[in-house]
Amino acid sequence: MANFAVAVEGLGTLRDIRDLDKKSKINLVRALNKTTRDARVEAARRIGEEINLPKRSLGPAAGNLTVSKMAQRASLESRIKAKGRPTSLAKFSKGTPGRGAGVMVEVKPGQASFLRKAFLIKLPQGNTLTDTRFNLGLAIRLAPGERMANKFQQVQISKGLYLLYGPSIQQVFLNNAGKGVAKDISDPSADALEREFIRLMGLNK
Repeated sequence: MANFAVAVEGLGTLRDIRDLDKKSKINLVRALNKTTRDARVEAARRIGEEINLPKRSLGPAAGNLTVSKMAQRASLESRIKAKGRPTSLAKFSKGTPGRGAGVMVEVKPGQASFLRKAFLIKLPQGNTLTDTRFNLGLAIRLAPGERMANKFQQVQISKGLYLLYGPSIQQVFLNNAGKGVAKDISDPSADALEREFIRLMGLNK
């Protein structure tokens, strides 16, 4: 899973603060926690622009993108956590699920693709391989040595039979290369934290 931290290090006005009084610490904790909650909402919005998931999948109740740590006076840091469970391509299928060969999927909103050789299969109850839709997986049969030309990832479940899945919420939030939504919102969140702290302290001119 990926984590995104909101802390005071490196923030212009806050950089030189060493010994905070009680009022300042309380306001800084409030600013940190508000900034983090707002950043989670913005991250969910941006992830929804990248992958075609229902809004409820990105809401805090779903547990896929959550504020995992709130700041306290003893720890001036709060965190957003994104889960990395693979998302089955079946979850991106369009229309009513069927059993015929060929499935239309829409991973990125507004960009649908038809996978001619793919088909939906019923998965066992309690399947934990992927985040699924209707307990269905999107599968494809490949000959020995054959690979799919597109970028969808594959999990082999039997000889020649593969489940296909798209990006996880974690991959869109922050991938192994350190890029993603979390990186994009880092600077705006730092600015928002500084503004909120100054507002709470009544330092606006």
